[in-house]
Amino acid sequence: MPVRYFAEQIPVAILAVEVLGQGFRLRGDNIYFEFDGQVEVVPHSELVQGPVPRLVVRWHEGDRDRLRAVAAEMGLPAVDYAIGYTAWLDIMPSGVSKAEGLDKICFRLGIGPQDVLAVGDGHNDMEMLAWAGLGVAMGNAPDDVKAVADDVGPHVDDDGAAQVIGRYFD
Repeated sequence: MPVRYFAEQIPVAILAVEVLGQGFRLRGDNIYFEFDGQVEVVPHSELVQGPVPRLVVRWHEGDRDRLRAVAAEMGLPAVDYAIGYTAWLDIMPSGVSKAEGLDKICFRLGIGPQDVLAVGDGHNDMEMLAWAGLGVAMGNAPDDVKAVADDVGPHVDDDGAAQVIGRYFD
């Protein structure tokens, strides 16, 4: 179980389990601003009560490369993970990605990938950027994320996404 593994490997990390359509259950404190929706602080034993569609590991004082190594050592074949540009790790069931979600939505709407503009700045955006007809990485994205994109926009702190949308939809 990834929750137990990360609790043992990085005891100071915040562990958050997504509650679909609502928010997160988490073990830790002082980071409510980083999560969307309702945030419920629970004891470790209650973290995995119910489905676990996504586990977030947030290691404030941690090193992104060390977090990547800990994740690689996890050795769980049924999960995929993506490291953000900070020591933030998303763990989800294999095959679940932003690209898969967009593909399902676009199929229902009768839209092909060639008609999609996707903007992202993290490793969890790589599949989406490659899938979209036009994938744009933000200027602050790691180099490997920029490499899969069709274009690179300004830094997110410079309203990069808004500038990209303006560039293509004026």
